[in-house]
Amino acid sequence: MNTDFLEKIKPFKPETEVPLAPFTTWKIGGPAEFFIKADDTATLKQAAAIAFKAGIPLTVLGWGSNVLISDRGIKGLVIRNSSSNITVNGKCDAEPPKAKSTARLEQVDTNNYYSFSELDYDETGYEKVSVTVDSGVNLPFLINDLNSRGVTGLQWFSGIPGTIGGAVFNNIHGGSHFMEEYIDEAEVLTQDGQVKTISHEQMNFDYDYSRFHNSGEVILTVKLCLYKGDEEKAKKASVLWATKKKLQPHNTAGCCFQNVLPAEQKKLKLASNSWGFIIDKILGLKGKRIGGAEISPKHAAFIENRGGATAADVLGLFELIYSSAKEKLGITPKPELIFLGFEKKEIERFL
Repeated sequence: MNTDFLEKIKPFKPETEVPLAPFTTWKIGGPAEFFIKADDTATLKQAAAIAFKAGIPLTVLGWGSNVLISDRGIKGLVIRNSSSNITVNGKCDAEPPKAKSTARLEQVDTNNYYSFSELDYDETGYEKVSVTVDSGVNLPFLINDLNSRGVTGLQWFSGIPGTIGGAVFNNIHGGSHFMEEYIDEAEVLTQDGQVKTISHEQMNFDYDYSRFHNSGEVILTVKLCLYKGDEEKAKKASVLWATKKKLQPHNTAGCCFQNVLPAEQKKLKLASNSWGFIIDKILGLKGKRIGGAEISPKHAAFIENRGGATAADVLGLFELIYSSAKEKLGITPKPELIFLGFEKKEIERFL
């Protein structure tokens, strides 16, 4: 136990060996060596800066979706980020570039797997409005709060659990839309303790990717460029999209795998590029179970915690899927998950 570091973060009421499973949507994960709850950006910034200066590994956890935490837990400091400020600034003068990423989903089994195309519409003709949001803000709450103020644009992400910081970190997608379409800039804390503003262009967005995967920076606030759009239309899209999302399995981290690249789909003559479709219809693995983890009967790109699942159980199902896909198709999926607390040798097979 690093008692010197514990003393330095004492003002933030740290806890030790805190189980992290309750702080994830998968309900899987061992303990945090040091754990702090940050209810505001100042706490997030100050505690993170102390960890950086002390050379202590730092993990910022939002809603805990799209992550798999090792059964051993996470060494160093884990900050649960629940910062909550939302500020509508006024007119947005920025003109973010169009998304570099493109939607990959080509769904054929719309009875069992949700579709999006019927909900989509264009908002680019509306007046733009600037909004600044703390990185810990709950995304579903943010969408509802802004829509009640007549600010639209994020309705495509309704029903997705997470924080806005996590949404930017992983450039999440809702149907054909990506979070990068709405990002103006972000305020971040660098590993040398400096607060910097990172522009949209500097974020290096790609499919399920941003610079923050590798930079070690902590996202403090995000400035969005949204719309004074059609409030009723946005509400309808939000409700319908969230309803479709409810059809997805529960007690999961979200979809585990990125959709197959168009070139691979064409080469293999796949009817759908969804790994849910492939795992179900081609690999025949839907419903397979290891321990408490199960390839979901509802959507095979999701792995459900059926009760008492461990990270080892999940990795066992990953191995089953990867081995079968390699044998039958000559390809393996790419995960949409962030692995936390693992040694490289444990997960490099899946990266």
